Amino acid sequence: MRLSLLLCLAIAAACGAPQTPEAEYRLNNGQWYQNGAFTDQTVYIVGGALRFSDRNEYRLAEDGKTIDLKNRFVVPAYCEAHNHNLGDGVEGVDETVKNYLEDGVFYVMIQGSFQLYREKIADQLNTPDSVDVAFANNGLTGSGGHPRRLRESLMERFERYPDFTKETLPDKGYFEADSLPQLREKWALILTERPDFVKVMLYHSEEYELRKDNPDYYGRRGLNPALLPEFIRMAHGENLRASVHVETDFDMATALSAGADIIAHVVSNDSNTRISDETIALAKTSGASIITTISVGKRIAQRAPDEYAKIVEAQKDNLRRLNEAGVKLAIGSDTVFDTSRSEADLLASLGVLDNPTLIEMWTSACAETVFPQRKIGRLDDGYEASFLILSANPLEDFENTNAIQLRFKDGKPLEQFQLKE
Repeated sequence: MRLSLLLCLAIAAACGAPQTPEAEYRLNNGQWYQNGAFTDQTVYIVGGALRFSDRNEYRLAEDGKTIDLKNRFVVPAYCEAHNHNLGDGVEGVDETVKNYLEDGVFYVMIQGSFQLYREKIADQLNTPDSVDVAFANNGLTGSGGHPRRLRESLMERFERYPDFTKETLPDKGYFEADSLPQLREKWALILTERPDFVKVMLYHSEEYELRKDNPDYYGRRGLNPALLPEFIRMAHGENLRASVHVETDFDMATALSAGADIIAHVVSNDSNTRISDETIALAKTSGASIITTISVGKRIAQRAPDEYAKIVEAQKDNLRRLNEAGVKLAIGSDTVFDTSRSEADLLASLGVLDNPTLIEMWTSACAETVFPQRKIGRLDDGYEASFLILSANPLEDFENTNAIQLRFKDGKPLEQFQLKE
């Protein structure tokens, strides 16, 4: 026993004595965003994770680097909870990734894409120098439901999806089911594509019987709402989260009652629709993430300005009440030619959500929606070292969220090491 003790004292490392961890980076004089405020901290990056000096002692490795942040402001990386601009083809991927990274958006949730194209671009995504992406692949709807008409229109008018024809789009560009046996058949096909989460369409489901066989509603209908609970049950049985496209308050309430994890749009994204107090209470109780997508409404701003003005008032009212109720809101744009930067700016312009709330929606709430099992979206001990360094305080002016001086992803800078002056 005494010999072992002497050996321990002489060779501490061999006996498991605590060692001072080595860091790859030490960041001095930074203002770090935590709990809605900035605090002056010295932070280390150890093994790609954030380590705060007030929690433990660290030492810089011989080849480590010290960065003087010169009192700049550090925020978590931004996020996009709803888009379709990756995996819907193979063209322009590099440009899309570049746009996301330039805007400080590191995490992206693609709420509908082709498995074929996802596989073809896989080596361009989910790397330290690219964006991290969660895919639903293609969604489930009813016969002739959304997005069938949209897919066919994009193919015919813009020559999209050259690997498919109108006849081969079913079960590749969308899945359709009208009965429980069909649902189970399509579910087996959905699983073969190995989605990260699954998507299902409700589209004025309070009028399902009226719309289901009416050619006037081709492309403007969705799944039979009676099948939704079984779909979500099957998804949860495979540890997959379910995202639900909604158009109306009834759709939203139906989805939440069935156990939806994600509501893909705030009702009123493109219509003058109010969410009921009962549905908002249900959203709070469920813990589901509600994705904003209010940018969609701008598509009619030019041709119908009066109607758009009404939509904006509905958006303000819905967002205010959802936020006041403590519902989890995540920023997503559903705008394929842009990133969530435009959505965040539009939300800020409404004047109903303060800057701390917007930052939380764009960082932690969104990151937890996209990758709930990862420690991202916060600047806290042990979280992944993916963050943005800003030249000015975004709490004082939301426009300062765009004043990015340096981007760190997975523990390393994405660009030239020196900070921009």
